[in-house]
Amino acid sequence: MNITARHRCLAALGAGLALALTATPALAQSGYMTAIVYDDLGEPLQGATLLAENPTSSPRTLTTISDDRGRLSLIGLKSGQWSFTVEFPGFQPSQFSLPITQATRPPRPVLIRLERIPSIVLGGPLAGVNIDRLRDDLTRANRELADGDVDRAIERFERALDQAPGLPVVQLQLAAAYRLKQDDARAIAAYEGLLAVDPDNPAGLYELAEMRQAQGRLEDARALYQRASLVQPDWAKPVLALAKLASAQGDTQTAVAQLRRAMTVDPESEEAVQAEALLQAASR
Repeated sequence: MNITARHRCLAALGAGLALALTATPALAQSGYMTAIVYDDLGEPLQGATLLAENPTSSPRTLTTISDDRGRLSLIGLKSGQWSFTVEFPGFQPSQFSLPITQATRPPRPVLIRLERIPSIVLGGPLAGVNIDRLRDDLTRANRELADGDVDRAIERFERALDQAPGLPVVQLQLAAAYRLKQDDARAIAAYEGLLAVDPDNPAGLYELAEMRQAQGRLEDARALYQRASLVQPDWAKPVLALAKLASAQGDTQTAVAQLRRAMTVDPESEEAVQAEALLQAASR
């Protein structure tokens, strides 16, 4: 292919990408999930945090904490594909995805086994915290957020943060609530506060990148997306965001390269499916 033909091909592909990347997924209906968290000895873990994420939902994130039997549940999940992260100090995090649908009976609990990290002294941000009260605040805040009572949810998240100031998942959820309220200044401050104590938090990096992109601070957004993809190399979401950002700026070659990368870092992810569809749509 000569240079002129190659430029025409890239221009056509860029036009296709620009059109394809503007598609927005439809809103879904509500559902819920339950789980039991236990350690590598089979003992239930009280105080494990669960973060649920779905970029097509509103709210996009929900969180809760396990009880003394390791049980946790989330209500108000929109139907669709959700990603879940379970963490507990001294243990390797667990990540998985589930399709959530409306159900007439409680779903069977997901069994989550966390592997202990050797030579780690347990404690961390939940040391000395009243887990029952914290879990209750988060559960009520999630429900209020799902019901649209954002102000009340923010009050509860702030109270939860007062109880456990070093718990990133609460700071992340507080920032998400401020975003729903369209209070960008406080949302950004919450994300920056999260990254001050947890600089490599991939969700915080990604969410702040989205806000910087909306502000038109594209280089800042690009740097944050790149950091998120480096911190979690098998996460296709920030890679897909980099592709969209490059396409919006007319950089078709970079957009194509990032779409192909999104397809390889996590081939089974929803982002990989989107990337493949976008490439196919753009090449027609």
